[in-house]
Amino acid sequence: MKLRVPFRRKPHGRHRATPAVPDMGPLADLIAAGAVDANGYAWCPEEARSMYHALHADGSRTCWTCRCDTPAGV
Repeated sequence: MKLRVPFRRKPHGRHRATPAVPDMGPLADLIAAGAVDANGYAWCPEEARSMYHALHADGSRTCWTCRCDTPAGV
């Protein structure tokens, strides 16, 4: 005897969940005020390549991989 698996359709139309879009305004305000550090790719002298860094308000940065601190302007 062969088992039948019921056909299930993907949700569509009114049955589809609406994606939640976060409000980025408060985060942008915190970054502008210097309360939270921004992140981005920058040159890491220890790794000798571009790595992901925490970019501080004073212009310095900290590498997320090796944790070395690079002063502003370097």
